[in-house]
Amino acid sequence: MHITWTTDTHLDCASSEAKEQWLSNIQHDAGQALLITGDISDGNQVSKDLVWLAAEYNGPIYFVLGNHDYYHRNFIEVNTEIAQLCTQISNLIWLDIQGPIALSSTTTLIGHTGWGDAQNGDFMSTPIRINDHRLIEDLSNLSRKELQIVLQQRGQTAAEHIERTFKQALVRQPTTVIIATHVPPYPESAWYQKYAGAFDWIPDFTCKAVGDTILRLAEEHPTVQIKVYCGHGHWAGYVQMADNIEVFTGRAEYGSPSLAGQIHYS
Repeated sequence: MHITWTTDTHLDCASSEAKEQWLSNIQHDAGQALLITGDISDGNQVSKDLVWLAAEYNGPIYFVLGNHDYYHRNFIEVNTEIAQLCTQISNLIWLDIQGPIALSSTTTLIGHTGWGDAQNGDFMSTPIRINDHRLIEDLSNLSRKELQIVLQQRGQTAAEHIERTFKQALVRQPTTVIIATHVPPYPESAWYQKYAGAFDWIPDFTCKAVGDTILRLAEEHPTVQIKVYCGHGHWAGYVQMADNIEVFTGRAEYGSPSLAGQIHYS
């Protein structure tokens, strides 16, 4: 059995033809479910794109949001809209507000968007300025220090959700826990052009709070295999962070949504 995995689809940038081809690829892949690891669209269109997808795809659609899914809006507004949508459409399952999902007797799925939480690298000194801090209402017009505090809070919220749902999942004694997130949890999993961990970029392209939490949970539960699936940087990569932690980062391209791969389980 497998889940079809896709990430950073940016459907707001895709033509109708590109979206239909992406949907056809999903259906042809014939997974038991679909997993989207964020950046589905932008804040103004993400709900419409999810409604369209849910009408066209018959199986469960597990997803987390990404930073682009909040562009031109604010966090509360988008979160409220998406949560309400999921109460109305049964095959839309937003992992940020969901408990652990048993895919089988041995495999459980959990997830959260995560966020570039300004803890890796040197956030105060990096010359990189990303559009999040201009196009998301809650992050605009903040001083650099105020912004750092907000980003760290978002990372901590994500980490707390991952820890809580991971521990809930242990009740079923799974041998594998799949963690879906948008932002890579480690510099080693933040890939760009065949290389990972670019120092100036990792403050915004890694979520240290989530990464540290996963490392600790893996150490506390060495018999549980943890497989993390993420996106954000548009470049594919793989890293094994511990004997029982694997991180898969998905490839993407603006205007051409594609499949990142298959997630097999038994």
